[in-house]
Amino acid sequence: MDHFYSLCLQGDLNSAMDYLDSIQPRTKEIEEIQQMYIERFYSQEPAEPILEDDQWIKEVLAAYHHYFQGVLTKADLIHDAELTLNDRLRMLLKVESPFTIDETENELAAIFTEKGYHFLGGVTPPFRGAYIWKRCETVDFNVEIPHRSITVTVHMMSDFLLEGWIGFATFNNRTVGGWAKEDGLYCNVKSYNNLGDDDFQVCYLKHEAQHLSDYSCFPGLTSAELEYRAKLVELIYTKNHSILNKFLNDAKNDPDFPHPYASYNLIKNISSKILEKDYESNMNVWLAVDYQKISSAALELFDENTSALKRSAVEKETPRGQGDDSCITTS
Repeated sequence: MDHFYSLCLQGDLNSAMDYLDSIQPRTKEIEEIQQMYIERFYSQEPAEPILEDDQWIKEVLAAYHHYFQGVLTKADLIHDAELTLNDRLRMLLKVESPFTIDETENELAAIFTEKGYHFLGGVTPPFRGAYIWKRCETVDFNVEIPHRSITVTVHMMSDFLLEGWIGFATFNNRTVGGWAKEDGLYCNVKSYNNLGDDDFQVCYLKHEAQHLSDYSCFPGLTSAELEYRAKLVELIYTKNHSILNKFLNDAKNDPDFPHPYASYNLIKNISSKILEKDYESNMNVWLAVDYQKISSAALELFDENTSALKRSAVEKETPRGQGDDSCITTS
């Protein structure tokens, strides 16, 4: 099912359903998953059960569910769906002012805070969130990333009501593990069974810590550029081919989807460096390559990218942000 969920993560529910329909033999699990998706996304009037007592919260969740259903099946254009979402949310706020969607979500965040919840709006490209959760605890970690170590504060989130379009598109079989903001890292605790495993220590902690470092060292990077560098860090520190396999499954040559696009560029560049090929998509070929060679190549690509960003910053005479020296310190 990895390929099916990869298509969902690329925001292409129609292709994902076509793929699911093509799988043979038809197991009971596949039949059940297909029925779940039909009921959530393709029924005459899709309605998602919402287990929440607060009627206002239920209606906010229903508004986002309707938005997700429209954009993920391409039944609605993204711009039109966002306008409809904004109108529905403004009605719940009981305001007549022509708020932008960002202003509307700021108002929602204030009300959710009063109700004892945390709310994060905005866009997880190319679609809007939101993320709504109940509990949050903070823990500090010292994290080694290429050529430096940094101390980060991680806000450990749990008890989610909504996990963005990614969670909705996959029935939470794939969820956002967390994100980086200027006040620290945010971690979706249920995504990690053991905080000592690479899933957390590398795929989350080092990945997101690299984002924090890049925010300071190279402000203004696009989401795809940030993801490319953080994914290279994952390859540098992991111990086997599993992460590379994940990137292969997720890769898509589409700049509108920063995570899949970063995976595509990473595979393209590491294929050129190790195999002297434009793009190697066969995992069996990669399994024949000693993983240490892949890790070393990832570090080379990371350093080459860092050098290119430094040159670009000098050419544009753009400051790299506070603490320039710390951005280039080598271990």
